[in-house]
Amino acid sequence: MPEYSTISLPKELYDILQKLIEDKPELGYGSVADFCKEAIRLHVEEIKRELREDFLRKLDVPLLLKKLETLSGLSAGIYGKAFERMRDMAFLLSKDFIIKDCNMEMVSHLGYSTKEEIIGKDVEEIFEYNKLKNLIKQSGVGNIEARALRKDGKRIDVLLSIGKMDERNIGYIGVAKDITVRKYVEDKERKERKLYEYLINEMCDVVLVLQDKKIKFVNKSIIVSGWKREEIIGKNIMEFIAKEDREKTMKNYEKAIQGMDLGKPRKYKLLCKNGKKIDAEILSRRIEFEGRPALLVTVRFLSSC
Repeated sequence: MPEYSTISLPKELYDILQKLIEDKPELGYGSVADFCKEAIRLHVEEIKRELREDFLRKLDVPLLLKKLETLSGLSAGIYGKAFERMRDMAFLLSKDFIIKDCNMEMVSHLGYSTKEEIIGKDVEEIFEYNKLKNLIKQSGVGNIEARALRKDGKRIDVLLSIGKMDERNIGYIGVAKDITVRKYVEDKERKERKLYEYLINEMCDVVLVLQDKKIKFVNKSIIVSGWKREEIIGKNIMEFIAKEDREKTMKNYEKAIQGMDLGKPRKYKLLCKNGKKIDAEILSRRIEFEGRPALLVTVRFLSSC
């Protein structure tokens, strides 16, 4: 479409518009051309509106719905294959929370033989979570830990996600991931951590975990320094080193956090809570703490505070 830099008008019309613009500056037009462009834009919008209304009047709604149904059927083949091939349990719920369909992964995972044994069950017959239906109805479910009941009565841990299929709320779609093994490993690690923490707390020497030069953990033996655990957790380790040893401590900290073996225990002067300086032997080695480099430090006081 050609573009024009000027708009041609009859002189009489031009004069009328020019006077209107001069007499009514509040209209905001700087020239007759600006006025004409705006008039054309509004006219084009009106034409578009009339065309839309005419299109809607001529629209064959029943035929359109039939075509959409056909397209949905074609799409269902693609999505249906994806649904069945998911490695996690997948299911569809009606708006009143009845299982309308599920994939074969869910059937086998829960110990059933056919889909028909699951279809028709209430979602809370399969998944155990406090007020599950209310939660789904209000805002959906995103990665919550729940229990799934197998046909044989055994329960497995799952990570459950459920949301609306569309804005019309014709039902819900959900996925459940089996995390039984992960939960077992986590529980085992948690019990081991408790055991290690108990053993560390019962040690006579002071044991600390340092990360970013801050004290992340300390066992109860720290009480021999006069400090309580809650008083030093989160503090910079340099606050408890005598000034004359801070430079040496910092150099050795940097070497150790890079993985360098400092060999035998080294002597430093530490500060008790009462301000007294005492000698201590310190041995450190690099570890991973909460996924990041840290130092495991053992402190043996050579005199009392």
